[in-house]
Amino acid sequence: MWSIKKEEFKIKIIKYFLIFTIGVLFGALAFLGFVYFNEKVNIVYLPNIIGYEIEEAKKVLENLGLKVETFGDGKVISTIPNVSDVVKKGRIIRIFGESFEKEEYIIPDFFGVSYHTVIEVLENWGLKVEVNKIKYPGPDGRVLATYPNAGKKIKTGEFIKVLVDDGELGGNK
Repeated sequence: MWSIKKEEFKIKIIKYFLIFTIGVLFGALAFLGFVYFNEKVNIVYLPNIIGYEIEEAKKVLENLGLKVETFGDGKVISTIPNVSDVVKKGRIIRIFGESFEKEEYIIPDFFGVSYHTVIEVLENWGLKVEVNKIKYPGPDGRVLATYPNAGKKIKTGEFIKVLVDDGELGGNK
């Protein structure tokens, strides 16, 4: 009789252990599902706004939960980041109007933008770009500054220097 109760006790322990384990697994899956869903909800695809009027494009982007900086007037000719990129809500999107195709430009604040994108934009404006790389804490390949500085005017054909992060200070290479 003692052995029967002992076996029933073992079965109960195994049963509770299995229920606990299944509960933990379902809890973990629910948590991961919540995190995944939350991440997916906070991203948007940057729509193709090339050719839209600046104000219309600004409204479209703001309705998606993005912040907008505009440069120039008229129709949109380019954006940073590029159209069709996946971005998080709340990100700053820079849109450039066709008035930037004229000979004089106001240099935007390119801090933190991938230098490949910045070079492409500046060369499209007809500027001569010189890239200077330095070791600086933070993500590699991001623009730290430009000379002339953001907000200054520059004309087609002039030189602009772009200071780029090329790695961590004291890093091993």
